[in-house]
Amino acid sequence: MMKPPSPSDPDILDKIRKLLRLADRSRGAIENEAKVALAKAQELMTRHNIDSALLRMEAGDDRPGIDVTKGLYELPRSLNPANLLILSLLQSHFNVRIILMHGHRKTPVDIIGTPADVDFAIFALSYLRETFFRCWNEFKRTTAKPDRASYYRGLRDGLHAELTAAKQRAEQSYASDARQSYALVVVDRGAAITRFVEHTYGKVGTRKSRSRHVDARSYTAGQTKGRTIQINRPLNDSQS
Repeated sequence: MMKPPSPSDPDILDKIRKLLRLADRSRGAIENEAKVALAKAQELMTRHNIDSALLRMEAGDDRPGIDVTKGLYELPRSLNPANLLILSLLQSHFNVRIILMHGHRKTPVDIIGTPADVDFAIFALSYLRETFFRCWNEFKRTTAKPDRASYYRGLRDGLHAELTAAKQRAEQSYASDARQSYALVVVDRGAAITRFVEHTYGKVGTRKSRSRHVDARSYTAGQTKGRTIQINRPLNDSQS
């Protein structure tokens, strides 16, 4: 098994940021280029997190604490179903905690995590919002009486399944002892984020999701489409 790049390389995060800029379709990247660049960035991010975790475990009791910060992303004041579903994906797959704030003209979103994870989550939020809205607009033009909320829920669930599988494949590229060490650091990182949230915000409430009728046709179409949104599939040797 090939040893992944050392996380001590100070250029690793710069490489990730360059890939994220390359994947930014607002800067003129076509969709296929954006997917490839984003996939490479996610692979580097995954390996960077695992390798950094292993170095911290090797340092033992003298290892430095986890650096936690927050980033800001402003959503419209009136949130449509896609925004909340995408935020749930970020919390499940991008190593961050999401705090919705109150604003007069916008809905401020605080994104809590390590600096690298926050950077990537902010980009992913923008990318996924663009992708969800574009997919919905394409679907509603070709379907009679489509249901927006059901389609978005299907998109979220399809993408969630793909992200879960991709994470498992990425972790399987490491030996079992490395995965166990990384699992311990994941717990450590989660505890650091929780401490930051409690210190900064105090007691934080949980937004309850409302039960909604699901249109099976719209949901299935969204779920199928969601499985094609490739954000963090591992790279093979020919792509690296």
